[in-house]
Amino acid sequence: MDVVTNTLVFLAYGIPGMVIAGLAMVLMLFSLIKKDAGWMFFASILLIPFAYTRGGVTAFGWAVRSLPILLMGSAFAISKDDPIFSWALSLLPFIYLIYVLFLILSSGFTGIEPVYIY
Repeated sequence: MDVVTNTLVFLAYGIPGMVIAGLAMVLMLFSLIKKDAGWMFFASILLIPFAYTRGGVTAFGWAVRSLPILLMGSAFAISKDDPIFSWALSLLPFIYLIYVLFLILSSGFTGIEPVYIY
């Protein structure tokens, strides 16, 4: 289990975190424009490291950890051809990824931040 945790932390910080967050954002937009649920599901898989490492045990930690579920709901809405729910459910994870990219860029790509995973 320690290997999985270290891998998720490695993928969520620094330059790998920036690449994965950018790729997830591109996949989200691509799937919404092309109306393909598979790409949205893959974007939700890419969001898991950020949801696990940054969604702590604070009051709003459950909201961060539920972001991949929102993307999976958006993929379901895309498969049912419902554009309003697909765009609405993917809005919060997209804004969160912009916030994560801002944090990574403002830290200078070091990835040295206190990580409290219990």
